[in-house]
Amino acid sequence: DIGSNFATRIVGISTYAGFELGLWKTIGTTLNIYGLSETSSDHGAFLIQLTTLIVPTIQGIQGVPIPPRIWGAIGLALGGVFIFSQDPSQVDCASVQGDVLCALAAVFYATYDLRLFKWGKIVNTSELITAKMVTQSALSLGLLVALSGEETRAYIAGATSDDVLLAASVVMWSGLAVNCVAPYLQVSGQQAVGPSRAQILYASQPLWSSVLSFVFLHEAFGTEGLIGGSLFLVAMFLAATAEMPDPNCPAKECEV
Repeated sequence: DIGSNFATRIVGISTYAGFELGLWKTIGTTLNIYGLSETSSDHGAFLIQLTTLIVPTIQGIQGVPIPPRIWGAIGLALGGVFIFSQDPSQVDCASVQGDVLCALAAVFYATYDLRLFKWGKIVNTSELITAKMVTQSALSLGLLVALSGEETRAYIAGATSDDVLLAASVVMWSGLAVNCVAPYLQVSGQQAVGPSRAQILYASQPLWSSVLSFVFLHEAFGTEGLIGGSLFLVAMFLAATAEMPDPNCPAKECEV
């Protein structure tokens, strides 16, 4: 706290908060990318959703009362992710190293969600997300130069117009939709519902990926997908109908 107070006085609270959030998100994303390159997408999806368990567990340790229905929803959501990720065709694609990297990424993502809940109460949303995006961009470019400078130069030298168009589309989607619009909405949304309840919704990412694959890639749902998706829907219903916090809650923060 002493260090953070000193830093906020030097660079300003919005800059410090955005740097911290950008750092957590960059580390988590980097570990996730490397992890997914060495394991199956289903394994990665399951392990990343460990945030669904990590966030409320940390909040509970910190003394924040979590409604019992939220704990039930968390269990169903994790069970849904596990069933949803059981694709026998991808067993040979998984590796222990990739799984470990994805699990570590979940830890950093959970840290990001918890710190976002804190800073979102203190810092203006636009300033917070702008500082966070600048930090992510700077750190990402630094990693690109440090770890893949030669490969990047070779790619640029041999890139066709189609390659440039594809790369530009990915950058626009990842930069604007994923790292600008989504975090901006996340700040306000997470302040309204709390980080633990938000994790139930975040846990539906594999389900939405499957829906998009079904619509755009014409991939069919298997039995595991239907069962896992159904558990997701039940978990989200439980989270949405959980009891509101006690207005006389003795803790400094009460989960909603």
